[in-house]
Amino acid sequence: MRLHVGARSYLVHRTLGELERKLDPERFLRLHRSVIVRRAAITRLRHDGLGAWHAALAGGTEVRIGRTYLAAAKAMIGS
Repeated sequence: MRLHVGARSYLVHRTLGELERKLDPERFLRLHRSVIVRRAAITRLRHDGLGAWHAALAGGTEVRIGRTYLAAAKAMIGS
């Protein structure tokens, strides 16, 4: 997997599931089968009108939220 930290990225030889188990769930949230983000970086959730949800991150990046992870993302913001 590729781990992005600020402007740098690192190649890590572990699965995303392994990383998710080691991260603090109070600080990190899995949004997709291939994405974990820092909760503080999420600025808002957006529905695209076609059935997909996206998380807007600080810095302008948007990440698609997988159906499996949508309930947790909505619970985080109180929806």
